[in-house]
Amino acid sequence: MGSGHFADEGSSKASYFRDMQVVNSDNKLIPLSNLNVFAEEPKCYNIIKGTSNEGNYFYYGGPGKNMNCP
Repeated sequence: MGSGHFADEGSSKASYFRDMQVVNSDNKLIPLSNLNVFAEEPKCYNIIKGTSNEGNYFYYGGPGKNMNCP
């Protein structure tokens, strides 16, 4: 998933999204708030969220099938 690297490997390896916004009913972009993340199989892939001055972001990924993944 993503780059094939787990989220905790950070920006040099893991895939990520940043500066996320949503379009409201007035067709205006607003910063994403209350970002919740969840990985159903964290031994196969994971996700880590964070916040910076620029907004929310998350790292995600993993190799998928591996010796620890069911």
